[in-house]
Parts: sequence; structure tokens; C-alpha cells
Amino acid sequence: MSSESQVDLFDHHQTQQLWETMRKWRREAPVNRPYPGYVYVARWLDCWEVLRDPRTFSNANGLKSVEVPEEERSLGEMDPPRHTLLRRIVRSGFTRRDVTAREHFTRETADELLSGIAAQGSAELVSEFTDQLPNYVSLDLMGFPKADARRVVVWSRELLHSTWPETNRTERGEGLAGAFPEFSGYIDALSEERSRPGAADGIVTRLAKADVGGARPSQIVLRTLIAQIILGGISTSTNLIGSMLYRLLRDPVLHEKLRDDSSLVSAFVEESLRIDPPVLFVIRNCTAKTKIGGVSIEPGERVVVGIASANRDEDVYDDPDVFRLDRGIPRHLAFAGGTHLCVGAGLARMVAREAVLAYLRHFDVGAMELVPGFRWSGVPVFLEYGPERLDVSIR
Repeated sequence: MSSESQVDLFDHHQTQQLWETMRKWRREAPVNRPYPGYVYVARWLDCWEVLRDPRTFSNANGLKSVEVPEEERSLGEMDPPRHTLLRRIVRSGFTRRDVTAREHFTRETADELLSGIAAQGSAELVSEFTDQLPNYVSLDLMGFPKADARRVVVWSRELLHSTWPETNRTERGEGLAGAFPEFSGYIDALSEERSRPGAADGIVTRLAKADVGGARPSQIVLRTLIAQIILGGISTSTNLIGSMLYRLLRDPVLHEKLRDDSSLVSAFVEESLRIDPPVLFVIRNCTAKTKIGGVSIEPGERVVVGIASANRDEDVYDDPDVFRLDRGIPRHLAFAGGTHLCVGAGLARMVAREAVLAYLRHFDVGAMELVPGFRWSGVPVFLEYGPERLDVSIR
């Protein structure tokens, strides 16, 4: 089945405004081809079927539009068994114990950032808060020196907003080392230091000393995995916190409700993940002739798992376009699912929760407002959703 809509899935101006189109697709063409070679899956159950079948729907090469060398693929761009082995190593740094151990650091950092903002008459919340907090926490978890955090965040933001995520290159060169030599050089030096005996614990150290098929990971593999973990904080928590604060700034009733009952903050985080997912879709590669929702899919076609659409599926959610705090156990796909369930999901939830609680502590209803004439503009990344800026005035 072909879609009548001409949609460019690599244009963020389009992908972040597809709500009506997705609703039409769910109703009329839940499995469709926006253009040759790409299949968009719009309903929750069909998306879940794709996510839980990594053999038929491979993650190899991920979102890139070009072929990437095996060693330069992130966890999200590889399949088992290699994915299983490396994911286990990365996952060892994101256990519940590791995440809980960072709660105090997260709370202190959020309070420090918001205290500085509160003393100002105005602020831009994305650059001054939502872009800093999750990255400081991620870098602390990984074992990066605190003094280096700011420049690592700058490098990461430049990388994410470049052509590298899609094409594996920029005008400077190919691959992470060619496209971003300073960032790559920093990561290489740190991983070399952490491979030595007595190195401080952290994810970088665990990766540098890991056993991968009887040997330690190569420099390229280490560089790629470390960069991916850093970027993961930008593409989830940063967008999520930005969307949550944008909602609170526009909804004083909700702000007051959360201020009066902080036990609702966890539900607020989950509903935000559902209705404003930080990642709009993920892409899989079909490896064998199959069917999704009765529609034939050919080997080599790229299957777009429509997370944002699935999270508003009328067959799964009552009032799917309404923000509600009473939906109970999460059923959203904001962190994907199956073997590629986001390894940092627990950390992202914790950081988002602490960010909102800190905001509620520092700002009463009406104490912070969007500047007059503010217009929402999305992050310039084709598969992401969240505000690029949040300009506010402070009383």
C-alpha cells in the first residue's frame, strides 16, 4: 500500500509535525510506503512485532543512509551476537544500583543550575538547564572528569546536529575520527588512561578492560561506544526534560497539581514519554520476505517503527491525544523495545524525575513564564522531538 502523502523522514521540519498524518495512517494505511524502499509502521501492535523480531528486522547500520564499517557501528547499529555481548558490558554500568547512586548528584546539580537561573531575570532553559543536567549526570556515571564536562557537551551537541548521524561524515572527513578529530582524540586518550591498572571505576573503564571475544575492544570500537552513550543522554533526557518544562510553562493547573502532590511526578514523566517521545521513530532493515499487518515487506526495505504514532494508537489508549496522569503502568514505546530497549532508560527516567522535582522546588506557579511571542521550534534532528529553545522571563 502506498501513502498519498509525500513525507521526507529525514527532514525534521516534517517529522516533528506529522501528528495528523500519523492519525490518518493509523486509520487508513497503518503499514504504508511514504516513498520507495521505506515502510512506515503506524500502530502499536505492529511496531511491537517489529521491535521484538531482530532476526527479520535487523538493526545493522541503524539510521545511517550509507554503509558503515562494522567497528564504527554503535549498539543501535548492530545485531546479535556481537550486540548481545557489547550490550551486556554497557548495561553493567546502568544497573538500578548505579542509577540510584547518582540520585544525590543529580539533585544537587539540578538545584545548582536552577538556583543560578532563579537569580536571573531571564533565561534560555535548553542551553542553561535541560542540555546540561542529563549530560553532567551521564558523564559522571561514565567516569569523565567533571572539569571536562562542559566541553564534552559542546562537542556532543555539534556532532548530533551535523551530517554525521545520517552519513557518517562531515566536510572535515569520514567516520567519527575524521569528522570530529578533537572529540575523538579526547575519547581515545581517556579510554587509554582508563585501560591501565588502578583506573577509577566507571563505564569507560569497564569498556576499556572488557573481554570481547578473548580480546579487549579496539580503539575504534571503544570510541564509538563511548560516543554513543554520551549522545544517548542528549537524544532522550534533554528533549524529554525540555518537553516537560514546556508543558508546565503552558499549564499552570498541572504545575499546581504536581507541586501539591509530588508523588504524581513519575506519572508525569511516563505520560510525557508517551505523548512527547524524545525519539520519533527507529529504523530496522528487513532481511527476509515477510508481512506486517497483512502487508508484504521485501528484503532490503527499511522499516520505520513509528514510536510517536504507536504512542497515540486509539486501539491502545483512551483519549490518546489527551495528557493524563492516570494511565497506570506504562505501555508506551518511547524507549523502543526488545533486544534494543534503550540501555539508559532507567537513568533517563531518574534524571527527568529529579529535574521536575527541582523545578517545582525553585519556581512556584507563574514565577517563570515563556517570553511574549514565544514560538516552539523543534531540535534540528530528523528523528527527535523536543524544543530547540525555551526562552523565559523570571519574576
